[in-house]
Amino acid sequence: MRVTIKTAHGYLSLQPDGRLEFRDSAGAWETFDLTSLDGVPVPPPGTTPPTQPPPSGGITPTPTKEYVQAVKDDLIAQGKDLSGPCGAFEITKTVAWGLRGSGYGLLDKPQGNMCSGYAVDIVMQPDGRGWDVLLDGGGANDPAWNLTEIEDGINRYRPAIDPATPTTAASFSAEVKHKAKH
Repeated sequence: MRVTIKTAHGYLSLQPDGRLEFRDSAGAWETFDLTSLDGVPVPPPGTTPPTQPPPSGGITPTPTKEYVQAVKDDLIAQGKDLSGPCGAFEITKTVAWGLRGSGYGLLDKPQGNMCSGYAVDIVMQPDGRGWDVLLDGGGANDPAWNLTEIEDGINRYRPAIDPATPTTAASFSAEVKHKAKH
């Protein structure tokens, strides 16, 4: 995928000698080939992103309330405990993992209704847009798919994590990534 990066100072320009400069308009030196986002390959232009294998219940990942419901039903059928904030997060991280091929991830949330440093009911795109996927997250865990405003969303986006990852390991990983960025 070809991208340009525009900041308040102009377009980021990578010079042949390795220096970074800023330009008023984007040209060849201001265009980058993006090959991955945090280790997830970016498909070439004109191709469809690879589909992710469905979760164990054979659910096809789609960014819809129905998909969230199907994930919840599948987790219940597996006997997963979905009570409390970390139970809600089981649903959310499974939804994000299923949609990771389309860029969906999780919201960094160090305080409030969270589990292991993540929001229990929000999935995100790297551009900072977020969707509330559970109403009463940690309580009734009612499936939803509602676009919601996320303060500083671009900086709080985190890649999806494998639902098989224990919550404590996920917390450690998120904490290390957060500290590395600051």
